Amino acid sequence: MHPISYSKGINEIKYIIKKTKIVPDVINIGGGFPTIYPDLVPQSLDSYFEEIKNSLNKLKLEKKPEIICEPGRAIVAESGSTIVRVNLRKKQKLYINDGTYGTLFDAGVPNIVYPSRIITSGRIISKKLTSFDFYGPTCDSMDYMKGPFILPNNIKEGDYIELGQLGAYGLTFRTQFNGYYSDSIYEVCDDPIMTMYDKETNKEFLVA
Repeated sequence: MHPISYSKGINEIKYIIKKTKIVPDVINIGGGFPTIYPDLVPQSLDSYFEEIKNSLNKLKLEKKPEIICEPGRAIVAESGSTIVRVNLRKKQKLYINDGTYGTLFDAGVPNIVYPSRIITSGRIISKKLTSFDFYGPTCDSMDYMKGPFILPNNIKEGDYIELGQLGAYGLTFRTQFNGYYSDSIYEVCDDPIMTMYDKETNKEFLVA
């Protein structure tokens, strides 16, 4: 999350070059650069690029290697959402039809909190918001997503929830464990995408 992580990596390269006398043709500085989540706001990309630029200049090489990177979440996180159904509610615990063995792996293991919002067919939604944690459809204890996911207090069984910022790894991490998976993928063109950024002001905001 911190730009200094990149300078530390580049300093390791400097040490290897000095020790081996081998100058690489290409340096992959890695990635992927982070994106915004409800509980996580990274520094601007400019901060990362400036740190990387300064560190590369300190290599002081006559022939500069080609520099490549893997931008990752910073570019593609907004490109995908997952729609889940609430199968059961027990107080502040929601049992949903997707989980850590599906598209929500990152919500379980590293405990990434995705922006969330309820999708209804027009019924009145409570203005009171409540923190929920999720349980997936499998019998495995890893199929748990701590959150907190902030949703209307009157959410109930049968409601649908959109979880955003899943464009980076949602499809990549899903499995067919226990037979619980979906191959239904839709391209949506007529609705505004769920985002953590205000497109008009380029400032982050939270979707509840």
